[in-house]
This record gives sequence, structure tokens and C-alpha cells, in this order.
Amino acid sequence: VEDGGAKERFKVVAVALYGGEVLGEQRLVRGAERAKQFRVMTAAPDETKEIPDPELMQRAVWDNMRLRDFTLRGNLRVDDGKKRVLHPIILKTKGRKMVYEFLEQPLQIRVQLTPAGSIVDRRNGPDEKWEMVSGKERLKKILNSDIAYEDLGVDFLRWSKVTALGMDSIKTLKAWAYEAEPPSLSSYTKARYWISADYLSILRVDAYDADGEVIKRVGVNGVMRVGDSYVIKEMMISSMIPGRDLSRSRSYIQIKKAEPGSGLNLID
Repeated sequence: VEDGGAKERFKVVAVALYGGEVLGEQRLVRGAERAKQFRVMTAAPDETKEIPDPELMQRAVWDNMRLRDFTLRGNLRVDDGKKRVLHPIILKTKGRKMVYEFLEQPLQIRVQLTPAGSIVDRRNGPDEKWEMVSGKERLKKILNSDIAYEDLGVDFLRWSKVTALGMDSIKTLKAWAYEAEPPSLSSYTKARYWISADYLSILRVDAYDADGEVIKRVGVNGVMRVGDSYVIKEMMISSMIPGRDLSRSRSYIQIKKAEPGSGLNLID
């Protein structure tokens, strides 16, 4: 999310799970039937076309990873193809901090982005102390969704071992493709991600297992305008069937309403 007057060139900045290309309120996935189709599109970077050096790209994305001061209301939707579960949420954002409040579950999650990686904490309610989620706990799924704690901080953007793959196209948008390997414990052996060449936003992320198969995919389905800013309208996280370009289940972060002011402090 970006201040509309901060930079003329970039109208939307992708940060954590709230980035996306500037498309007004246009949805990229249309119709209930199409949304139920668990087949996904492949991508193939063109290695002959040069893209920015990984270090330069990482610095540019980090410089823009600042969230507007917002309170966002919506749902975490979990869909395994047989049943659908909705978890109402309030998501508060400011600077490089996000707090997820689950309204019908005793769970709150705080994510703080740092140059070295993300700090993830959780607690059962507003009167309790935050406890850091670390080690193998970061690999666990949240409320039986397709989202793990480690996914919330998009740490792959700051992994040091990065390879530039070339130019590509995601949903008709020009994109730079990169591949990164984690420096520490992760459920993934590598992540391939696509950055919009026009807006410096994350368009897609594929996470791989030890056999080199895609096991998770993250993509932006739409954004919406709030004043002079754009916020995510829907982010889709898919658990993939290894060796096939099909998803086993999907979860969505869906934002229905956004309003200024979060009440968050930048320093706790």
C-alpha cells in the first residue's frame, strides 16, 4: 500500500501479503465457477532478456515496503474443494508492521518486517503478552489454512542467495523473475518469484520442495482503491500437488472494507 503522492512512478507497492498490480477495482479472477477450477497457469522466464541485478531489486523493493496506516476488515477463507470455512479478521497495518486479529478465534498474529527477515509473534487475546513464533513453529499452518507463519513475512525477498532468471509475463503484465534459497530452516528449498517491471509489486510466488516440485503458490487476484491509495482485495495461497500444475487446496485473504488509522505504534 502506498501514499498516492509519494512516488509518481509507482502507484501500488507490494508489501508482505498486500501487494498487487494497479488495476483499479478490476478482478483478475472472474466468476464463481472459474474460481473453483483448481488448475493454474504456468510461467516460463525468458533468460535472454536482462533484468535488474538481484541486490538492486531487493533494495528497491525494501525501500518501498512501507504500509499505510489502515484498518482492513475481511476474511481468511479456507477452501479445500469440499468445504469452505470463513474466519473473519481485522488486519491492522502501519509502516512495516501488521497485526491480524481473528474475531472468532483466540488468536492474534503480529508481523514485523526487518532487513534481516521477519519477526512473527502471536497471542490468544489483546490482554496477553506477545510470544515469538520461532524454529519449527514458524512452519506450522494457521487455522488449518494453506498459510504458514513463515509465509506472512515474505522473507524470500530478503534471502541473500538469489538468481536472476529473466523476463516473464504474469497475467499479461511484464515481470522480472528471480529464484532464492533460504539461509535457514524453512518448509521450502527455494522460492521463485515475479516482480512487476512497471510497479515493483509482487505478482506471484512459487515455493518448492526438496524434489524441485512446486508445493505452494501465492498470487494477487485484485486490488481496491481507498482514497489515494490501493490495498489488496484478494490474495490467493494455493497448496499444490507436487509434479502437477494443480492445487490441492486454496486459502484467500479477502478484504471487504478499509479505513484509515490502525492504532498501531511503530515501536513497541
